[in-house]
Amino acid sequence: MNAIGNPRERLDECESLRGIAIVLVFFYHFLGSLRGYMPNPQASYATALFFGGSIGVDLFFVLSGFLLSLPYIRGSPMVLRQFFGNRALRILPMYYLMVLAGAAWKGDWRAATHAALFQNISLDTLLPFGLVWWSLAIEVQFYLVLPLAVWLARLKQGRYLLAAVLLGLCFCYWKLATPAASEFWAAQRSTLLGRWPQFAIGIAAAWAHHCYGPMLRSLSVRKRRWLGTCVALAALAMIDVLAAHGLRQFGMLQFGYWYANYLYVSTLWAVFLVALIDLLPAFRKVVVNPVLHRIGLWSYSIYLVHAVFIVFAVVKLDIQPSDELLSHHLSNLMLFIYMAGATLLVSAATYQLIERPFLRLKHSRFLLIGKVREDVM
Repeated sequence: MNAIGNPRERLDECESLRGIAIVLVFFYHFLGSLRGYMPNPQASYATALFFGGSIGVDLFFVLSGFLLSLPYIRGSPMVLRQFFGNRALRILPMYYLMVLAGAAWKGDWRAATHAALFQNISLDTLLPFGLVWWSLAIEVQFYLVLPLAVWLARLKQGRYLLAAVLLGLCFCYWKLATPAASEFWAAQRSTLLGRWPQFAIGIAAAWAHHCYGPMLRSLSVRKRRWLGTCVALAALAMIDVLAAHGLRQFGMLQFGYWYANYLYVSTLWAVFLVALIDLLPAFRKVVVNPVLHRIGLWSYSIYLVHAVFIVFAVVKLDIQPSDELLSHHLSNLMLFIYMAGATLLVSAATYQLIERPFLRLKHSRFLLIGKVREDVM
C-alpha cells in the first residue's frame, strides 16, 4: 500500500530520497576537500552526481515544498499554532545545539545570537559549524511565507493577488539568475527570493500527485512499471548531464556562475519524485530501501554535523586539494571511512537523544496535519 494513503505511515519514498540527498551532499563536500572546486574539463558522467552533489540541497528544497504543501492541497485547515509548533520542534533543537557548539568553539557569541535568529548567516558563520546553515535560513523563510500563500490560494480574490506576486517573483528570479547579475541581485541568491522556484516546483509536484496520482496508480502494473522506469531514468540521466556540464564549465561552485541550473535540476527532481511515488520504476527497491530510509531519518543531523568532521580533518591533516591527491585511492578510502563513520555515529546519537524526543513531543502535542506525518519533513 502506498504510504500516502495511510495517516499512520510515513512517505517512505520521500524518506529514502532524503537519504539520497544527504549522501550527495556529503560526497560533494568530501570530494571537494580532496580535489577542490575548480572546473574539471574531464568530469565523467559516472561520477558527476557525486562531484556535483550540491544538487542534493536542491532535492531537499523540492521535498520541503512537496511535503509541507501536500496536506493543504488536500484541504487540511491551516492552523498556525500547529504548523509553526511542528516546524519549531522539528528543526530548532538540533540546530540550536550546533549553534551553541559553534559559539563555544569560536567564542563568538554575537554571531551565535544572530544565527539563533537566522540572521546574517553566511558560509563562514562560526565556521565550520555554520557552513550549511544558510539553507536552514531559507527553509525558515519558506515556513513564514507558506501559510500566507495557502490563505491567499483559498480566497477567490487572493488567487489574483497570489498570481501577481508570483509574476513579480519571476522577474526577481530572472534578474538574479542572470550571469551578470548586479551585486544587489547576486546577494539575494542565498535567500528565499533566489530559491523560491525550488519550493514552488515541490508544491507543483504535490499538486500533480494529488490531482493525477490516482489516475496513474489506476494503470496496470505493467504500464506503471514501464512508464515509471522510463520517466525516472530519463529524469536521472538529465540531472547527471546537467551536473557533468556544470562541473566541466564552472566547477563544483557552479551555482555562482550558472544559477538557472537550480531551476532545471529541481524540475527533474520533482519529475523523479512523482514517478517514484505514483508509478512503479523497475529499480524502485534500489531507491526505497531500509538503508536509505535510515539515512533519511538521520539526514538532518548528518547535514548539520558532516561538514564539521570534513573541515576538521582537512585542517588537521593539512590537506591541499589537487587532482593528484584524488588519485590516492587507499588513503582517500581510509579518510572517507573516518569522515563517514564519525558523521554517522554522531548523527545516530543526536537523532536518538535530541531529535527523536522532540519528534515524539511534536506528535503527542500537535499530532498530524492532514494525512502526512510531518516527521518526514
